[in-house]
Amino acid sequence: MAVLGAGVVGCLVARALARRKLAPMVLQAEGPRSGLAEVPTAVVWDHTEPMEFARPGLESAERFHQLEEQIGSFGYLVTGGLIPAWTDDEAEAGEAFARARADAGMPVRWLPRDEVLQREPALDPKVRGATYSPREGVLNANLLADRLTAAAVALGATFMFHAGYVAVEAGRGGFSLSTAGGRVEARKLVLTSGRWMAEIGAQLGLTVAMRTVRRRAAVTEKLPPLLRHRVSTARQQADGTLVIERVADDRSQAGCVVGDLREIAAAARIAPALGGARVARAWSWRGMVSADGRPLVGEFEDGIYVAVPHAPGVSLAPALAHAVSAAVAEGRVPEAASAWAAARVHPALNQSARKDSPTDP
Repeated sequence: MAVLGAGVVGCLVARALARRKLAPMVLQAEGPRSGLAEVPTAVVWDHTEPMEFARPGLESAERFHQLEEQIGSFGYLVTGGLIPAWTDDEAEAGEAFARARADAGMPVRWLPRDEVLQREPALDPKVRGATYSPREGVLNANLLADRLTAAAVALGATFMFHAGYVAVEAGRGGFSLSTAGGRVEARKLVLTSGRWMAEIGAQLGLTVAMRTVRRRAAVTEKLPPLLRHRVSTARQQADGTLVIERVADDRSQAGCVVGDLREIAAAARIAPALGGARVARAWSWRGMVSADGRPLVGEFEDGIYVAVPHAPGVSLAPALAHAVSAAVAEGRVPEAASAWAAARVHPALNQSARKDSPTDP
């Protein structure tokens, strides 16, 4: 069995399969950590996500605590997060949102102005209030991938880094993968990113609608303590640098990354403290997700499984890894993830659609 991709999702999948005695070969085109963000901290859970992702995302986030106990610390900190409201209309909508989430059993509530400023004194005093959840957090995605790689190897998985371009041929007995490190034979493939799904699918004559998202980010110079929580798009790291991130549809204009992110910072009302801060680094990158904006998990085509998140991030990674490992081992996606089953975008699972290798007997 081969897992394509050694990011957080791929490493979680490798460990989950290895725990089921299905130790895979994990292929990564580049070196370790190459598919991860330049800033190691990643957000865990976002209380403003649609309910389809909020509840499973919260349950999935709880698994990070268990993971730390099992594989060692990777800097998982539950910091809390808030989204400020700056107008009466925003405050009214935010309070209604928080009330609806609380009624649904989510750990979300509305904070009045005085409590917001008590928690975050650096915010503009004109803030009207904020939605708040104590359950948002961050973790070190690079360290998590390292820990997971070591744990999966200890259970029997193997990793091939610097595999380069992976060419796949399909036959009746499985798949043959040509890599920079040699040929790999596998009865089943697990694709752990939209990019892998697009590349391998194209080689095998499979088509699935994907959408490109662009993430933009900037890191400031080291600053005095400003933020205790994640505030809108911004969070402060332990070293004092401030990370500001934005996810935008690929159809939007790229523009000037630094200028764009300064506007985001101003919107977050972290000025005046941030007003003169120097942006030390700024960059943008792209990822691919399903066209309908929902995760893809389970068997997509005979012998081809996918675990593709609905958006950049790690919150749902444990849930996706659990679901795809169950699909591989048990032939079914767990009920909790059934709405995300990959069969919805390829419902016929038409085995004849896949092109067998011409070298097959």
